[in-house]
Amino acid sequence: MAGSHEHITPDRLCEAAEAVIGAAVEVAAETGGPWPYPADLMGGPLQPRCLAEFTRWEVEEACRFLVRMGALDAPGRKNAA
Repeated sequence: MAGSHEHITPDRLCEAAEAVIGAAVEVAAETGGPWPYPADLMGGPLQPRCLAEFTRWEVEEACRFLVRMGALDAPGRKNAA
């Protein structure tokens, strides 16, 4: 598990954020439901292939980044997407 001293490069964060948005859109389209919180998909049966090249930590960092940007709702909040 990554510690607080570890950093994700800006390029890798952008790549992960792009995959996270794609995963949320893909799963919502497949299930007919709202966008899921992508970090919650990691390791589960609904995990899209686009998340496979990222570690859980990278996906979590990308999710936190997108929440701060207002592009993704934090876990436990209803998503308007």
